[in-house]
Amino acid sequence: MNFRNVDRVDTISAEDFRENYFKPRKPLIITNLARHWPARDKWSPEYFKQLAGNITVPVYDNSIPTADSAVNAPDKVMTFGEYLDTITSGPSDLRIFLFNIFQRVPELCKDFDYPTEFTSGFLKKYPMMFFGGCGSKVYLHFDIDLSHVFITQFTGRKKVILFDQKFNSQLYKLPFMVQSYIDPENPDYTAYPALKHVEGYECEIGHGETLYMPSGIWHYMYYQEGGYALSLRSIENPVTTQVRGAYNLFVMRKIDDFMKKYATRWWYNYKHQKAAKNAAETLQQVFNAA
Repeated sequence: MNFRNVDRVDTISAEDFRENYFKPRKPLIITNLARHWPARDKWSPEYFKQLAGNITVPVYDNSIPTADSAVNAPDKVMTFGEYLDTITSGPSDLRIFLFNIFQRVPELCKDFDYPTEFTSGFLKKYPMMFFGGCGSKVYLHFDIDLSHVFITQFTGRKKVILFDQKFNSQLYKLPFMVQSYIDPENPDYTAYPALKHVEGYECEIGHGETLYMPSGIWHYMYYQEGGYALSLRSIENPVTTQVRGAYNLFVMRKIDDFMKKYATRWWYNYKHQKAAKNAAETLQQVFNAA
């Protein structure tokens, strides 16, 4: 696997952003996008505990799902306050994802702005937060609705690895899913030889920095320190992409959930075998073209 750095700017004009990053679907770090947000200085673990510490939340660890894993089941359930204490007291692989705390505490929406100068179509009803302890991972996937994402980190640092959709089969994408469980930080070329020919981006983001992730881009995240991030999503895409996103959400995912429930082990084995077969066929094409 070969990686290049993600471009990094303090600020950028809307015209430059759209011409050089949005249209070509290229990631970018904007270090000062959130500089005027109240959230940048206001959002702390103690502040969140005061507002929502008693909310019960599902949390997930670093374990990779197996054929026997319950469908979409959390690894633990605890109060939000207990969770924040856990990730601020030391290393922990526990994560919370797609947490719409804003439904419970709507006044938090006043603490940030949508970057509408860069794109339209923001899903303003669904701002989301992601929390993770030091050492927790977000396994490789792309967002199922194919939205553009502006993800702003608060507290701590996070490593991010990104790949273009053209590498789907070489990343051992599982059929009827938007996921792969290969480890891009420690690729196993013996088990997954197609990874040798994959190219991607890598970067780190820290407090107050925003990473633009284009529609459909694969991403893997590793929390180098405990922290959390705000995700603002835009569906400004061609109609064909919006249709694909809707299919993923309302058809593909439903098929996968159904098969997981009623043909659990067969379906698990089929998807992994199919992913390996797709990767091998693509690898052969690479060799033939060389």
